[in-house]
Amino acid sequence: MVSIIDRYLIREILLGWLAITLVLWLIMISHRMVGYLAQAATGELPGDVIFVLLGVKTLWLLAYVMPFSLALGVVTGLGRLYRDNEMTVLSACGVGPGGIYPPLLGMAAVVAIILGWMALYFIPGVVAYGERITQRAEQQADVSLLGAGRFNVLHGGQISFYAEQLSDDKQRMENLFVYVYDSKNRDKLPQVISAASAYRMRDRDSGDDYLVFVDGYRYEGRPGELGYRIMRFDQQGVRVELPGKATPSSKRSAIPTAELQASSDLKEIVELQWRLSVPLSVMVLVFLAVPLSRMSPRKGRYGGLVMPVLVFVIYFNLMGTATSHSPWSRGPASPCW
Repeated sequence: MVSIIDRYLIREILLGWLAITLVLWLIMISHRMVGYLAQAATGELPGDVIFVLLGVKTLWLLAYVMPFSLALGVVTGLGRLYRDNEMTVLSACGVGPGGIYPPLLGMAAVVAIILGWMALYFIPGVVAYGERITQRAEQQADVSLLGAGRFNVLHGGQISFYAEQLSDDKQRMENLFVYVYDSKNRDKLPQVISAASAYRMRDRDSGDDYLVFVDGYRYEGRPGELGYRIMRFDQQGVRVELPGKATPSSKRSAIPTAELQASSDLKEIVELQWRLSVPLSVMVLVFLAVPLSRMSPRKGRYGGLVMPVLVFVIYFNLMGTATSHSPWSRGPASPCW
């Protein structure tokens, strides 16, 4: 049965934890939103998917902010008790560090179980869903960037094509005329392609971008020479490098945990270890937070936060260094603080 003192300690810590989590989440989600708005302004993402991606990123951020914010909640909650001499009274009543740890570690264990489930099973699915939304949004933006009703030139003039119009969902170009000629390779015959439609596709293994032409004809041959070849196709892909696009690396953060457990790849093993470290971090940081929360009653309200924050930041950066080859250490929302 939870005692009155245990409930009091947990309540003090929960209030600080929720407040700190909200502040950190707002800071990080604002930063991410600025990035999405910048991508939308440059045409890399449609504006109607920004809030969907923010919702996905919210769940991701909450899972990895909580260990840090819970530890700070312990520091601020116990720090207030030290500052108001309540810890002195509790010690006089026989409640020392040994009496403080059980309720705090019990609460931390519950949080660790929840975050462990999220890191191992829930977050990979969320990341995979976010990747699908992002790829579809990028494909729509790329097709819109290529445009319709004008000639487009890719690969330094090696590919020239004209699309009459875009489909209603902006995912396809319709009624295309394409001219492909590699001026550096004289042995390769020029090609003319006419197709009913085309769409952008990214190869999952290599990450290369392709324009896939649907229902058309391909003509190969040199002007003024005999020996033209005419081929009809249902689908034909041409590898392209779209303007301003870099080939993205696949995210291991979207791989299901069961696949990581069966993998012998070093980077995937690191990814699995990072996921396991999330619930462990909760227990370690809460254990460290209790001695770090001790402060003199004469100190200001936030005077005792410098050392705990420094220790926690060093801890997270050491984790980031240990997982420098993990996909979690990439991007603006890296757990490495």
